[in-house]
Amino acid sequence: MLAKIIGSTLIITGTTLGAGILALPIVSSGAGFGWSLLLLVSIWVLLTYTALLVLEVTLALPAEHNSFQSMAHKTLGLPGRIVAWLSCVLLLYALTCAYISGASSLLNGLIQTLFHVAIPNWLGSLLFTLVFGGIVFYSTRAVDVINRWLLSAKGITLLLGVILLMPHIQFTQLVSEPSQFRYVWAAVPIFLTAFGFHTVIPSLVNYIGPKPKVMKWILIVGAFLPLVLYAAWLLCTLGVIPRAGDTSSFQAVAAHQDSLDVMLQSLFNLAHSRLAESFVNAFANIALTTSFLGVTLGLFDFLADGCKRPNTRSGRFQTALITFLPPFIFAVFYPQGFIIALGYATIMFAVLGVILPALMAWKLRRHKTLKSPYRVWGGDAVLWLIVLIGVVLIVLQILSQFNQLPV
Repeated sequence: MLAKIIGSTLIITGTTLGAGILALPIVSSGAGFGWSLLLLVSIWVLLTYTALLVLEVTLALPAEHNSFQSMAHKTLGLPGRIVAWLSCVLLLYALTCAYISGASSLLNGLIQTLFHVAIPNWLGSLLFTLVFGGIVFYSTRAVDVINRWLLSAKGITLLLGVILLMPHIQFTQLVSEPSQFRYVWAAVPIFLTAFGFHTVIPSLVNYIGPKPKVMKWILIVGAFLPLVLYAAWLLCTLGVIPRAGDTSSFQAVAAHQDSLDVMLQSLFNLAHSRLAESFVNAFANIALTTSFLGVTLGLFDFLADGCKRPNTRSGRFQTALITFLPPFIFAVFYPQGFIIALGYATIMFAVLGVILPALMAWKLRRHKTLKSPYRVWGGDAVLWLIVLIGVVLIVLQILSQFNQLPV
């Protein structure tokens, strides 16, 4: 059982610790480290709480019949199932768009560094999609084998990269540059997507069994480990890269449409550590790859089931087209669209990871037949406060998309 508990905790950590971490410094540079850290902890508290609400609802349903759509249907009826279905598919599409765009930026920078050749953005997107989309198309087994190796490497490379960057942190820069609360609003939506592990909870309950106390600590600890790494990453990036400057600054990153490659190059230029550069570059590429494989595998199977495509080469090819073609087109027209696509993903995740868990738990507690052996602390007032927070998050993101935030 101990091995299962440790493995499940690491699944939560691995699912949470994805490519979204790369965007955190870009969107929080204006707010400064203090406000960013406070926001990070607040988002962690919120999403850990809603994860426990998902656990409460999951435990009320029989094993293998407790998917997110099933939970929404059992508690909120057909409208709940439809909302859960739409939120899930749109979230997966938005994340796929983000990862192709981000990978294109990093791949172009890597090729230019290694071979001194500049390739068009569309070609970087095409190469990444063909190679790693081809793995998803080939089989789930292929994704599993590759992911198993990459997930371990992801955590190790980030940890080593952060350790090597620590000596280069300018702590005076962290406190001397004015932190501005008004910029927090722009960072909220992207920070929200950094703790998106809710959809894996039913699978872990089926794996561990109906053990509320064990599952509660798996979720809390599994989400806490990424919180520590996120905080360390913010400390390194905001402590090394200055806010203003013509080159190697967040101002320069903004001038290049929030390019991931430009941000990482600024970090390496200032840190002067080839070893740190190697580890962080490795993490960035691995994180985008594992996130892409995990998300697109889910999207691929989701669409194959929804569109009734057979598990043949012809059927899988048709599914692959509707899985990868729309995100690829987005990446071609928005080559630096990593932040934009994550923003759209935020809207869907606010529904799936914040609003729906609160509504499902509220309805479950009034259900005549469904009962859960576990109940999260907090009454109706807390649940409706969570719903309100979810609505505010969606409004903030919509305002952000139209550049109407109060900054």
